[in-house]
Amino acid sequence: MKTRKLPEKRSKEIRRFLESQDGFTLIEMLITLAVIGIAFAMSAPNFSKWKDKHQINGQAQRVYFDLMLARTTAVKNNNNVLVTFSTTNDSYSIHDDTDGDGVEDASESTKSVSLEENAQFAFNSGISDIDGNAVSAAVSFGGSQVVTFDSRGQASASGSVFLLHENDVGITNARARTISVLKATGAVDYWTYDSTVSPPWS
Repeated sequence: MKTRKLPEKRSKEIRRFLESQDGFTLIEMLITLAVIGIAFAMSAPNFSKWKDKHQINGQAQRVYFDLMLARTTAVKNNNNVLVTFSTTNDSYSIHDDTDGDGVEDASESTKSVSLEENAQFAFNSGISDIDGNAVSAAVSFGGSQVVTFDSRGQASASGSVFLLHENDVGITNARARTISVLKATGAVDYWTYDSTVSPPWS
């Protein structure tokens, strides 16, 4: 089989092109890695703040939807539903009290929930609630940590639940969240801390 030789001019052009394709030097590689490292170090705090906000939002919305569900279940099943909070364990339970005795019987449905993702039932001193009153407890429904929804959807007491990310406790309210319950209607509302308004919730 006969092989064709490239014209000498074309052959020289290809050789020149290949010789010009130098790789990265060690110094260029180190500089590139240093720039990437600096960029990562600058973005890490912002990512951490975003993560904390995402976590507290998720847990606060979970509490909000569970309180809404408790109220809806009370109306649907025509009986009381109790939501009992524990600020000690950062948990709560939802008890479908079908016989109305306030006791969790074996035949009654009970859902237990623990806060996750570093969220806590907590507040920082000096903060006020949605009505402008000074907050004295992370969970309070007329001084109790239990709220009961009846068959008409009304609540046993008005009150609020306050949540903070563990990284914000004693430091900042920037990512504080609260869920309020109104006695007369049983309405459940979700609030985000907003220092630009008074009371600081929107």
